[in-house]
Amino acid sequence: MTALFPPADTPRVFALPPGAGFARALAAGLDARLAGQPPEAVARVEIWLNTRRAARALMAVFAEGPARLLPRIRTLAELADAPLGPDLPPAAPALRRQLELARLVAALAEAEPHLAAGTAAFELAESLAELLDEMQGEGLDPAAFERIDPAEHAAHWQRSLRFLTLIAPFVTAAGPVDGQGRLRAAADALAQAWAAAPPQHPVIVAGSTGSRGATRAFMAAIARLPQGALVLPGLDPTLPAPVWAR
Repeated sequence: MTALFPPADTPRVFALPPGAGFARALAAGLDARLAGQPPEAVARVEIWLNTRRAARALMAVFAEGPARLLPRIRTLAELADAPLGPDLPPAAPALRRQLELARLVAALAEAEPHLAAGTAAFELAESLAELLDEMQGEGLDPAAFERIDPAEHAAHWQRSLRFLTLIAPFVTAAGPVDGQGRLRAAADALAQAWAAAPPQHPVIVAGSTGSRGATRAFMAAIARLPQGALVLPGLDPTLPAPVWAR
């Protein structure tokens, strides 16, 4: 078994300083931790990067030589379709959801014209689909709308809240489509599966700051694996306490 890290009771979080060449520094750090291990050890290492561009940059560094086996390099966009992940139900086509939402928007606009213009049904449905996909990525249920007190907000927000609350049951039943909602569903399912049977090979998420909920959930699960770790980009460890607090 390939081991990069000693046992730990806390999540493993590393960082590279601002200005460091991330791909080159990551490859050097990996080589340093694999020193003394057999050549095939690197092939057991799994690295998740945040973009395809980052993946190409890391591959280019390894291609400079010497000749070697490579780690498994993947991007976070592949998470929902990862072979190692759980079987997710087929994604509902995004266009179908948007058309169904447009139908509901048009019906609502006809019943309550003050909420929205019927001619804007498709544009409103597109915006609503993007909002709800982001909510699913953050792990927020549409029922969160019901916990908002519209009396504390302007009249236009009260109208918007009425609109959002009416279609929430439809969105809950439809489930996630492609995008952040599906990534979050995959991350949550993987975290549950790993809690029972965690992978023993090194798994690293590198270059992501976890700015989106789906990615953040995936990173939190990996940081607690027996050989899991995060490598954050551009982090200054000498920041003063007031800056950290913000």
